Amino acid sequence: MNTFNRFIVSSFCLLVLSAQTLALDFTQATKDTTYILSDTQHTIRVRVDNYAVVINKNNLFFDENNNQIDSRDFDNKSGVDTSTSLPFNVGNYKSTEVSHKIWDLTLHPITITAIKEQGGKRFTIKTYYRSTGTVRSLFYGASINDAPSPFMPQRTINLCWESCPVSATLTITSINTFPANEKAASTTHTLTANDPAATFSITEDTSSFFSLSGTRNNTLTFNGTNTDYESTTKSYTVKVKATTGDGNDKNTIQTITVTLNDLNDETPTAITLTGDRTIAENTSTGAELGTLSTTDADANDTFTYTSSNAKFTIDNDKLKLNATLDYENANSLNTTITVTDGNNHTFDKIFNFTVGNIDDTAPTNILLSNVNLIKDQPANTLVGTLSASDVDTNTPLTFTVNDTTNFKIVNGNELRTNKSITTALGNTININITASDNTNDSAPQPFTIAITTTYIAAPVISQFSVTQGENKGPLISKDGGEVTVRASAGTGTYTWSSADFSNTSTSKTFVFNPQSANIGTRTITLKVTAGDFSSERVLKLKLVDTYPNGRIDTNGNGISDSKESGNSDNELPAGTNKKITSPGSTRILPGIMGEDSGQLTLDQLKQYRVANHLSDYTKDTLATGDIYDYIVEGLRATGDSTQVIIQLATPIPANAVLRQYSLATGWRNFVVDNNNSIQSKTNTSNICTSTDSTWQTGLITGATCLKLTLKDGGENDADDNHANGVVESTISIATPVVGGNDDSSSNSSSGGGCVYNPSAPARFDTVFILLMTLSAYYLIRRRRRFSH
Repeated sequence: MNTFNRFIVSSFCLLVLSAQTLALDFTQATKDTTYILSDTQHTIRVRVDNYAVVINKNNLFFDENNNQIDSRDFDNKSGVDTSTSLPFNVGNYKSTEVSHKIWDLTLHPITITAIKEQGGKRFTIKTYYRSTGTVRSLFYGASINDAPSPFMPQRTINLCWESCPVSATLTITSINTFPANEKAASTTHTLTANDPAATFSITEDTSSFFSLSGTRNNTLTFNGTNTDYESTTKSYTVKVKATTGDGNDKNTIQTITVTLNDLNDETPTAITLTGDRTIAENTSTGAELGTLSTTDADANDTFTYTSSNAKFTIDNDKLKLNATLDYENANSLNTTITVTDGNNHTFDKIFNFTVGNIDDTAPTNILLSNVNLIKDQPANTLVGTLSASDVDTNTPLTFTVNDTTNFKIVNGNELRTNKSITTALGNTININITASDNTNDSAPQPFTIAITTTYIAAPVISQFSVTQGENKGPLISKDGGEVTVRASAGTGTYTWSSADFSNTSTSKTFVFNPQSANIGTRTITLKVTAGDFSSERVLKLKLVDTYPNGRIDTNGNGISDSKESGNSDNELPAGTNKKITSPGSTRILPGIMGEDSGQLTLDQLKQYRVANHLSDYTKDTLATGDIYDYIVEGLRATGDSTQVIIQLATPIPANAVLRQYSLATGWRNFVVDNNNSIQSKTNTSNICTSTDSTWQTGLITGATCLKLTLKDGGENDADDNHANGVVESTISIATPVVGGNDDSSSNSSSGGGCVYNPSAPARFDTVFILLMTLSAYYLIRRRRRFSH
């Protein structure tokens, strides 16, 4: 763009003796104006946007009928503002000329006289312009780099002399405010002026939300799609110009403001509840738990609340208890609160509550580990150990016996004789035991103590020891030479037998050479008979081709020394930094299915069955959690009960059930009765045998310690329920996924852990097995990683 265009096109103003100011748009060739000249005001002030000079030549004047008026060039040309000398180049004339931005141009007297002779009305001036002339224009700009000076093309201006009527000042008559809904796509406003011929335009729109349309652009549209009342901007402005021609009286600008209407269009974003999240059990129904409030940037909105849990009710934004809570049934609960605003927008939030425990439940399920007593034993003889369940206390339980003549309680839970007991008192003594948590006492529980001349239980096969050369334990090799098995079972007749080895024996020792036997699990059965009673125990040995190099099993418990820290007989490694513990008088060993641990993987269980050609009863293990496999030997008597404490690899999940497994029958629910019990607790010290927390009955969600009471020969004894002084147990904590009947058959699992249903359609069966196989694969990989 040349220099002249930069300063001449954008601004051109006319004044008469500074009394009037006329803004002209020279982008149009012809402009009308009511600008009035007179005898006293016949100077036109021209304002350009850059410095220029005026060449006074041949400007043309016409009357309102387009007849040319006899005229002369301007009588006077004078710069008004500060001048500057700039280069000038027109035709053959080059020089430095005084230039101004503001020029006063005075009409020649002859031109004025000619205008008066025409009646002194409207007239027209056409500025000089000839495209082919040496001098082409009235105004010339400065020369740049010795180039010709830029010029202004011809422009036509309509003026008046004295008697020219002045029209009324143009005004916009439509209102300057109107409302619009937030986020509304289109809101229109009709523009009107006092002159119906006015045309409208937008001179300023910082938001770009406004547009004009319609006849003479008189429809103003506000597009509020991207507006939001909840933002900081709640109103928008636009400047609209109305025009009917040149002159201030024919142009006017109005600022129009659009004010947003707040709609209920926002969804609530948060719910808060005042008050504590712990509710003491037995809190009365109707108790107020806190006040609900909602975050929503919609002003003056209304809210209603609902609770998903019927144990809560909401009244006037107050959350209230609608049921009496019992810690022993559930120590936590939650509800989903839904808030609905005035336009049916909703928001949900889950609130979790803890049920505070109150010691309001007496101990239950008192157990006595032994009820047989040989006569004439001295005073202070231990009869048995007492235990009980109390779900809501952290204090140790105390026991009392009603017959204090013959019995006493020692060390908190040991029932001992208070004197020597003879059969003169009869063959049985009936007693009542009461347990107390120091707040509540249990109901007295009767026990019958049998007085016998000799101990009537069958012989206890308390322990096997296995050696093969320098190696100890149930892992033997075909190339390792003779194996010697010794039994600890007291006095009686010994009968050894084996389907895998041809040897027999009637002593406490059984010797054989495994060289010709097949690898895998091999068994030897020992039966010990004492009088009319006998016990039978099966020893399982794991036979391999060659004993692993570097493996040492100092205590012969079946676990490599590298896999256990220390060699305590009543502790068994069960996962990383975990262990299973039995009473100090017993010995605990890993089950035959595992490897160097009391924790058993699903893969090991399956491989064991395949390797030993056993039927597959493991289907339900696809839903089990961690599996534990162990043997407790050395019980004081056959049929006695013992306990194991397991540090769990995984906290107990919600709704869990305890499953027990038998190679003969598969999975089924753990049996709970007077001889068998389940207790659990959370222990922050990771030492389950510590007393920093209290055992609770059942599987407690989140518990990390499990204590089981198991009866030798009972329904949870996996060695075919033999009462032999040994308990074998394989258990798992499972989360039920499909309900079912308690069935230990090969095609169905029992109780809450059932996931397999043989009556289901074949298509479901196929999909089910596929999904369960994938789940099992993931669990195996995860447990393998943990075991390494």
